[in-house]
Formats: sequence, structure tokens, C-alpha cells
Amino acid sequence: MSEQGMLEKIHKLEGKHKTAGIIKVMESRHADAEVVCEALNALADVADEDAINEITHYLEHDDPKVRIAACKAGLRVGTDYLNTRVHYQLSQDKDPEVKKAVQEAIDERINHPRESD
Repeated sequence: MSEQGMLEKIHKLEGKHKTAGIIKVMESRHADAEVVCEALNALADVADEDAINEITHYLEHDDPKVRIAACKAGLRVGTDYLNTRVHYQLSQDKDPEVKKAVQEAIDERINHPRESD
């Protein structure tokens, strides 16, 4: 499946709240960092237990772009657990670009909380 096809499939599954399907796409051997990042964003919208577990798993991914996307997804979900894990990741990550992006996401979340908060 092409990258564009994978992205379209993720969006379709997101609309149906099909966490297992999103995870299957992102774990495909053809899924690159962009696909995984988009899948993490979709999982944040679904925000069920399986989605939260999967987001948590990617907080320590080898690819800095994926770690940033996982942190942003975790902040969007906004559970106490994920907020704590994102802050922990910020304190432990060695990549200055990741630290900067995560801190900006935290600051954005603080300055512009969701309306439902």
C-alpha cells in the first residue's frame, strides 16, 4: 500500500474509532515515520485504552519525529498518566530538538487548554 493509501486508511479508521485497525497500519513494515506520526494523531482522537497504551509505547521510539508526535498525542489525550509520561520524556530525552518541540507543545497546552477542560 502506498503512503497516501495508508494515510487515507488511517483517517477512515479514525472516523470509525477503530483503534486496532490504526495500530495495524502503523505497525506495517511499509509504515514510515510520517505514517506513524499521523496514526498517533488519529489515536489521540480515538483516545480509548488501547490508543493510550499505543501512544505510550511510542514515547521512547528511536525516531525523534515519532517521539515528538507521541508526546503531542499524549498531551492531546490529556490524561494524568499521559501528561506525567510526557513530562518524564521531556526530562529524559537527549535530543535537544525533541526537548524543544515537546516543551513548546506543553506550553501551548497550558496557554490554550481544550474547551472541555
